[in-house]
Amino acid sequence: MRSTFKILFYANKGKEKDGIVPIMGRITINGTQCQFSCKHSIPLAMWDVKGRSNSVRFA
Repeated sequence: MRSTFKILFYANKGKEKDGIVPIMGRITINGTQCQFSCKHSIPLAMWDVKGRSNSVRFA
């Protein structure tokens, strides 16, 4: 049986405060989703929607 696995990172625009948004993640395995917070926030202007990434590296 073949299984699927996907990881998606996104900026949660619904929780925007002063232009800063939290980075969220979603893991999907065989259609079952689990969402989590990455515990990092960035300015919304730095989020690349098409590439689903930012231009900042976290330590």
